[in-house]
Amino acid sequence: MLLLHFVGAFVDVYLSFIATPVLTLPVCSGYPLGFSLVLGIPTNVQVYLGISFVGVIAVTILTFFEDRYHRLIHGHGSNGKRSWKRMFYVVIHYIVSVLFIAPGYLNIPDQAVGRAATKKTIPCIPDDVLNRPGYFVLSVVNTIPCLCLVFMFALVVPQGAYFVGSIFYYLFNTVSKSQTTNRLQKQFFFALCIQIFVPIVVLMFPILYIVLAIWFDYYNQGATNIALAGIAFHGILSTITMLIVHTPYRNATLSMFRLSPKNTGNNSQQIWKTVVGAHTTQHSVW
Repeated sequence: MLLLHFVGAFVDVYLSFIATPVLTLPVCSGYPLGFSLVLGIPTNVQVYLGISFVGVIAVTILTFFEDRYHRLIHGHGSNGKRSWKRMFYVVIHYIVSVLFIAPGYLNIPDQAVGRAATKKTIPCIPDDVLNRPGYFVLSVVNTIPCLCLVFMFALVVPQGAYFVGSIFYYLFNTVSKSQTTNRLQKQFFFALCIQIFVPIVVLMFPILYIVLAIWFDYYNQGATNIALAGIAFHGILSTITMLIVHTPYRNATLSMFRLSPKNTGNNSQQIWKTVVGAHTTQHSVW
């Protein structure tokens, strides 16, 4: 969970402050406006990092549900063989998340040719946009970058759906534990699902616009900028959702601002103690 928060926060800082990309869809091109211009980071490196970070977030969400599934099914203990298999599984997926966009970099066009192709595809684009510092054309043909994104989507989504479905099945069909423990685990898992899936559902709209703009060769710079702003809004939305669904985080935040939250912290601690105590009792029985 901590890793998921860290990766999400880092990607938000990267997109909102370091890179601040401006895309000129439907061509896979654009330029940065962020602090990276001061740092002198090449635009092609920024694009690679930005796309890779999206893959890293997807894999981090996947491994979060995989870890939750493993802890529910096998408990906190694990034999050495299973631990190595899980470690290999996680490492391979993170390697893929960093390298999946690499084929799109094997045929980068000459930038002068790329600008000319962009002007031909988008005749109304101002020349000063094409001549901005750091303007970069990844590809004039969107087939390979789109296939890379489809591959990553096809790799992560089915596995994530499997783990989420398996967790739901386990929680609603397991009778070997107390009803109180089962109820608390369901509540906790529902809260985690809300925290993760609400930002994802909101992100689907700007991402869907970007995909459709590329697919139908549609150019609307204002709509593209709004879509990128919506993607950067992911961090704030995720934080607000976390504060709404998790009482301890909400109370701690309110106390930082010297507000007076309702006295629900003890109940949350009692719930945690109940879950841990029930889990320990099960291990002692077996």
